[in-house]
Amino acid sequence: MNHKPRIGVINGGGDCPGLNTVIDSLVKTLYPEYEVFGFYKGYEGLLEKNYFHLLPEYTNRFKFQGGTMLKSVNHGHFPGKIGGGELNLIDKSILAKTKENYDEMGLEAIVVLGGDGTMSVALQLQEMGLNMVGVPKSIDNDLYGTDYTFGFQTAVEIATEALDRLETTGYSHDRVMILELMGRNAGWISLNAGIAGGANMILIPEIPFTYDQLLKYIQARVEKGKHNALIVVAEGAISVGGEKILSDIGGQSSEQNLSGIGSNIARFLNSQNIDARSTILGHIQRGGSPNSFDRILSRQYGAFAGNMIKDKKYAQVVTYNCHDFTSMTLDECVSQLKLVDPESSIVKLARQMGISFGETGEIYF
Repeated sequence: MNHKPRIGVINGGGDCPGLNTVIDSLVKTLYPEYEVFGFYKGYEGLLEKNYFHLLPEYTNRFKFQGGTMLKSVNHGHFPGKIGGGELNLIDKSILAKTKENYDEMGLEAIVVLGGDGTMSVALQLQEMGLNMVGVPKSIDNDLYGTDYTFGFQTAVEIATEALDRLETTGYSHDRVMILELMGRNAGWISLNAGIAGGANMILIPEIPFTYDQLLKYIQARVEKGKHNALIVVAEGAISVGGEKILSDIGGQSSEQNLSGIGSNIARFLNSQNIDARSTILGHIQRGGSPNSFDRILSRQYGAFAGNMIKDKKYAQVVTYNCHDFTSMTLDECVSQLKLVDPESSIVKLARQMGISFGETGEIYF
């Protein structure tokens, strides 16, 4: 008796809104011609053969829920990227065992939902002989080659609502309110949320700021009778000549987390007799259900990945550009991060709106 072709599904790295939507869309696209198996906790599930059969009646129940029905980890045997995004080679024995399990299960291919680290591992597994198809997942929107990763727009919406709330309390108390947002080495969430949420200053990793300019900007507002200000700062933002701020929270992760730049800025301003408070939005940005944009985007990503499986288009990552879906090679996808261009139209828009980036030589009107 011949089995139907078997496909595996893995999500790696941090959770984000839309994961379950992609999985459900993928399963429904492949059913009933294919058998689809979901692996628990990323690549660890494939290494340990910890999986279950995914059927439409099961995945449909989770389709718009936050988190992931497959669970996920961002530590373990498969750290695809380390530090500032440098490629990490997975132990050959781990890759070999993973390939052995893949062959024993009779899998034709694996669909991987993840960011640059997860895709880096997918590339190494592809080179070991596994057929891989990638779907770009990240609230950071830093995956190269695609306009939007799913989960990003929801994170921006959540951050925008937080800014709306901070603005009113800052105005009420003549206070500088600072919101620290996620994004690792990319400033996409902070830039978009800052513009949408009416921030006066946006500090991102791609545009180093100075504390001197920061202070001058706040003082210029005070001279105009504006005693409150709203500052958005990406967790990976740095001052000129400075370093990224890390915090060690313990736990299972071997790396320190980017965190604390907002508190540093608040301490500095308070030392200059400017009343300031810092809020870290943290994992609130990645929890909960996807918004309508991400629901539709995730649906499309999952269906397109399913069609790539049917066409045996492996070693590729789904891409979304200019409202159209195509694909690019895995190796091109992980070749670099997609960062904010300081000369891009959206940054120029922010400057025209009077938003400061804390740069040396800025003139405030």
